[in-house]
Amino acid sequence: MQATRGGITSSATDLIGFLECVHLANLEHEDRFRCQLAAGGLSVVEIESDHELPPAGRIVHGRDATLAAMRAGADVVYQAVLFDGRRLGYADFLRRVEQPSQLGDWSYEVWDTKLARQAKASAVIQLSMYSDMLAAMQGRAPEWMHLALGGVARETVSFRVSDYAAFYRSVAAEFETTVIANGVPFPVPTLPEPVEHCGVCRWALECRAQWRATDDLSLVAGLTSRQRRDLHAVGVSTRTALAEPPTPLPDRIEGVGRDSLARVQAQAAIQVRGERQGSIISERIPHPRDLEGGLVPSHGLLMLPEPSPGDLFFDIEGDPFFGSDEVDGIDYLFGVIEPSDREPEGQPRFHAFWGIDGETVTPNGERRAFEEFIDLVMDRLRQDPDLHIYHYAPYETTAVKRLAGRHGTREEEVDELLRGGVFVDLYRAIWQGIRGSVESYSIKRLEPLYGYEREIDLRDAGDSIVEFETWLELGEGDQRDAVLEEIEGYNRDDCVSTLNPPILALLSKCGRPSRSRAHCRTPKHV
Repeated sequence: MQATRGGITSSATDLIGFLECVHLANLEHEDRFRCQLAAGGLSVVEIESDHELPPAGRIVHGRDATLAAMRAGADVVYQAVLFDGRRLGYADFLRRVEQPSQLGDWSYEVWDTKLARQAKASAVIQLSMYSDMLAAMQGRAPEWMHLALGGVARETVSFRVSDYAAFYRSVAAEFETTVIANGVPFPVPTLPEPVEHCGVCRWALECRAQWRATDDLSLVAGLTSRQRRDLHAVGVSTRTALAEPPTPLPDRIEGVGRDSLARVQAQAAIQVRGERQGSIISERIPHPRDLEGGLVPSHGLLMLPEPSPGDLFFDIEGDPFFGSDEVDGIDYLFGVIEPSDREPEGQPRFHAFWGIDGETVTPNGERRAFEEFIDLVMDRLRQDPDLHIYHYAPYETTAVKRLAGRHGTREEEVDELLRGGVFVDLYRAIWQGIRGSVESYSIKRLEPLYGYEREIDLRDAGDSIVEFETWLELGEGDQRDAVLEEIEGYNRDDCVSTLNPPILALLSKCGRPSRSRAHCRTPKHV
């Protein structure tokens, strides 16, 4: 938002930020789409900003230039400036349609480019705002609004403006009442809310510091945004207040079920206790029972199979932002620890299957690495039919299914592994079976529970992606090789850490629902 002489001017980005904190665009994708339009024989008029004018003057100048191009009947208006004194928008494209308006026998519809592969609600809200402003400029409401999406498919999707007009007006009215109402100071005082964008936001450390200073509910592991809002509504605004409420909480809070409330309250309690003790502590979550009093099978600790000599520990490194003319995203490293086979130094053997062809990763390289991984597993499965593949979180199983379908290879083998229950997701076992005084159940946050120290100092998988993107940009040389070694070391650390996950290392300390004492055995530590 901007403060102007006439008051506060809001943009579509402000509106989207009100809903979900972030609105991102990709200029390269936008330029590619513009070139595509021009190559199709359409006349494209670009609205250029006059930087010699002050900011307010540039806005008015851009609005007038946009209207002049529309009146002249340009096929496409690029970087159109939409401004009505209150609202400001920069539409990527206005495209002419042969529908009469105050301009003449033609009018315009809004097109926007998004690198995302699917349309998001925020993009539709943005289109709705631009379409509403465009209607006032041309004296006719556009019938359609459009998105040119990214990814290999380069899909375009269209939405009927009238289908979303009522929702847009509702959101806009709430936004204006909350943010632009008379008497509200500018800039508007806000508090940080945890959202998906926090993972890549440059202000994340500042927001997290504020949450810690205020003991915010967002520090409670597993607490959803809706649960946070509903707890605020009943006067619970801090982690300590949730853990130790001054008065008993109601049995049921709207948006938070009884079981969910009990879980987040217990999670808050152990985090507060651990912080006061200055250590990471843990406890076993009581195992649920069925209506007849029996233990629920395949839940928590009971989902762990008997250890077997051939067990494998698996982790994938992937880059969802990698793009080519063939694929969106790529899995470039398949790492496997094999404890039954030892390297010369005595460590469990580590297999690294890279999707590298020449100087870069390619879909063909991804396919080859995937096949090598599956072939290794099937060979070891023939030697030990009771082995399992341990991994952390569901990405690995989702990836092997996707890769078998993407490349049309090893489909029968993947089906056999999935149907046979060979993959074991330790994250689910941990989440259902162990409660720890941690703010996140990522494997790195849990490692202090069993004393594992990493050899490679990467904070999380996101850092691995950054390192991989760095490798793609580097030329030949030792520095490029060093980046690959660091990524491989990180992947190996993840596999080794999974060898001693807290769900296994804590069995003897936390105890386990009794099926058989044999279930208390753990794999040999590295």
